[in-house]
Amino acid sequence: MATSTMTAVPPELPLASKPRRPSPWQIIGGTPRRFLTSSDPWRGLAYAAVTVVVGWLLFFAYVVILLLPLAPAWSYLLGKIERQRVALLRVPSIGDPHPHLTGSITERAGARLGEAATWREVGYSLVLAAFAPLASLGLLIYGAFFGALLFSPLFASTDESINMGPWVVDSFAESWVLVLIAIPVGIVGLYLCGAVSAAFASLASGLLGPREEELAALVVSLQSSRGVLVTSFEGERRRIERDLHDGPQQDLVGASMQLGELAQATDDVQVRADIEAAQTRVERALSGLRDTVRGVYPQVLDDFGIEAACAELGGPIAVRVLPKAGWVSGRRLSADAERGMYYTASEAVTNTSKHGQASMVIIEFDAATSEAGEQIMMTITDDGVGGADVANGTGLAGLMERADALGATLTVTSPGGGPTVLRWVKVL
Repeated sequence: MATSTMTAVPPELPLASKPRRPSPWQIIGGTPRRFLTSSDPWRGLAYAAVTVVVGWLLFFAYVVILLLPLAPAWSYLLGKIERQRVALLRVPSIGDPHPHLTGSITERAGARLGEAATWREVGYSLVLAAFAPLASLGLLIYGAFFGALLFSPLFASTDESINMGPWVVDSFAESWVLVLIAIPVGIVGLYLCGAVSAAFASLASGLLGPREEELAALVVSLQSSRGVLVTSFEGERRRIERDLHDGPQQDLVGASMQLGELAQATDDVQVRADIEAAQTRVERALSGLRDTVRGVYPQVLDDFGIEAACAELGGPIAVRVLPKAGWVSGRRLSADAERGMYYTASEAVTNTSKHGQASMVIIEFDAATSEAGEQIMMTITDDGVGGADVANGTGLAGLMERADALGATLTVTSPGGGPTVLRWVKVL
């Protein structure tokens, strides 16, 4: 195995320890000092401003241009933008509820119109269009009030009094009191913008994100696609194995036989020695090709099963196959399970031979009954130096992904000094 000083673990475990980002509401609800000294108030202000602009565009589209029949089209595009725009508030982008479609434009458009997510996007666009005039009115009132407070010294310098309800400011000195009042009013405005942004981010998450049933359908679609890819991959392996067996391997066998005949037909000792040397090289190439063919797709796996296929791995190091108490010797599994187990064992033996400095690999097969069903287990242990690290190589990570594609799990333990243990488990 590739040497390292750490124990290999599945790659998803470190991701699980990452802290979750706070929601916009949690950001607003934090301490004022932390909120006001960060970029969050200005992010909220920018998000609210863009929301108003987009709302006015939709308002004109709906009310002025009267393009309501085309609402699903631009709402679909708007949804794509809005699902990414929430990242401005430092929150994760919203997942896309629409499945991938193929076919003509007409077929895809018809399928999109039949999706509930499309009409939720239309509803979201209607909310934005209705929000824009109301928000603009509130912004004008707030802006006029805040501007009057902030720029009151300019008005006072013109010898005009400022009427603030029962309070009349008619001196330049008194106008600076209004400037001081403008500071908390401005802070309230930042909080209001943050609240509006948080509200629309929550609305976008609720209307534009995937529902549970949509996520379930997406998972089914991904599993189906993954199964198709695995099946296609195995079919391609079979084709390569067949082409190598029927083509170059047969040619090398014929060349070796022909060289042998030539060696027997000549009386020149030197020529015979040269022909025999060439025959030896051809036979060596034939042996290497046979190993390659067996690695691409072992016929013995189809004929006799996983135990027999693993027993043939060996090569530079010894491989022992041990059926344990729960395993019936000679048991056959589904083709997918046997292929997954074989390629895991083959890769493990190859890596051990190249990097692990091991002299023996033990492959154990076992089965046990659990609440989830019958568990099939394969444990691969070598006596090498250990230190295999999933993070520093694609081999083990690829084996884990392959196991996951088959509905199995692969765990790797490889402390420095060894041994390296791979445990492949699948519930039938």
